[in-house]
Amino acid sequence: MTRVKCKKCCAVFEQGLGGAALAPHIGPLHYVKCPACNKRSWLNVYSSVKDPVTWPLEEIQQTQSEKPQLTEEELEKKRVEESKYEKA
Repeated sequence: MTRVKCKKCCAVFEQGLGGAALAPHIGPLHYVKCPACNKRSWLNVYSSVKDPVTWPLEEIQQTQSEKPQLTEEELEKKRVEESKYEKA
C-alpha cells in the first residue's frame, strides 16, 4: 500500500493498488476518490508520501479494534448457533 496525499483536503491515506488499477489513469496518475473529503483528483499512486497517515482518524480505528469480549458461555452459544447452518 502506498501513502497518498489528497490535493484538496491534504489528508494522507493509504491507497491499495487494487482499486487504483481499475480507476482511469494516465501513466502514474490515477483518478482516485479521497475517503476523507469524498472528492476525486489525479494522484500519483506509485510514489509514497513521507507524511504520517491522517485518515482514518485514530478514534475510528480504536472503536473498531475494541470489540467486546465474549464469555465462555456466550462463545459456546455462538458456536452452537453457527454449527446449525453448516453443511455436512
